[in-house]
Amino acid sequence: MKRKFNILIVSTVIIGVVLSLVGMALVSQAAPVEKQQGPNREVPKPIPASNIEVVKKVFSEDVAREKGKPSPPPKTGGAATGVLGEPLADGANKYAVVIGICDYPGEDYDICWSDGDSVNMYNALVNYGYTSDNIYLLRDTTPDHPEITDGAATFSNIEDAVLNRIKPKVKSGDEIVFFFSGHGGRTTDTSGDEADGKDEVLIVHNGSEIVGILDDTLANWFSDFVTTRIAFVFDTCLAGGQNDVAANGRVIAMATGENQSAYVYSKGDPTTGELGEGVFSHYFVNEGMLQGKANTHDYTEVEGDEPATVEEAFDYAKANIPPYLKVRQKPVISDNFVDDLLL
Repeated sequence: MKRKFNILIVSTVIIGVVLSLVGMALVSQAAPVEKQQGPNREVPKPIPASNIEVVKKVFSEDVAREKGKPSPPPKTGGAATGVLGEPLADGANKYAVVIGICDYPGEDYDICWSDGDSVNMYNALVNYGYTSDNIYLLRDTTPDHPEITDGAATFSNIEDAVLNRIKPKVKSGDEIVFFFSGHGGRTTDTSGDEADGKDEVLIVHNGSEIVGILDDTLANWFSDFVTTRIAFVFDTCLAGGQNDVAANGRVIAMATGENQSAYVYSKGDPTTGELGEGVFSHYFVNEGMLQGKANTHDYTEVEGDEPATVEEAFDYAKANIPPYLKVRQKPVISDNFVDDLLL
């Protein structure tokens, strides 16, 4: 009897294993195949709002009270080395995708009445020798600034600017800037490349509702550009997690740590036309680059008026984060460009 019982157990186990294998085969046919790793692996398109934890930029009345005399960036110990890196080669071109969103569809996610960070970045880049035809400015549609704006900051417009407007033109040695100011977010990591199990997301929209650009998607877009000279600037919450685009020759300036909020410097005023700004962008772009206040080091290679390098602008912004925010918003940088990058 014991032998029969053992045989019955063995038979049951064998049948169970067979059924499990059949079930696994059926599941593998029904479920999507695990996406391959590497630059050519498929990544999701827009992430729907239902799958995103949106982390909104924070407005605090204390920001207005803390505005005062700017602090100079450190001479040593910062991101800037004081040594100018490889200059842009003669004949090389400069391209930029500049994105700013304050006015999201609906009212729940609005930051301010209209974004000024992107307009300031556009103007700064023009001062740095970028031609307007090579800057793709995507921002709020009110006011639309038709003379400089290329459309709303929708997922499709951003994708088109990167992959169709710029990428086919870029040659080795050219320079690219990708700037984004808006909300950040996170979603469940499905590719297995995030230690915390979360992917960071740039919050954009499709014209009627918010959607997200996954950090994997952004990395995929920039994975096979023929130039290494690329600067990324992210003024969002959770910006410190946007380092999937890191590679040799690239600089990534991020407004916050991976789990921190980004703060609003000003909501602007529609009655006067004043546009809104983020704290990081105000100091990095507006004061640091556009007004030239971040210019600390004397680069002997530069003659005449000396614009601030990316690293100097970062050091200036980090030094000027209001004291009460320094624990809550700590800018971080990933710098794989040798010495300092002058755009």
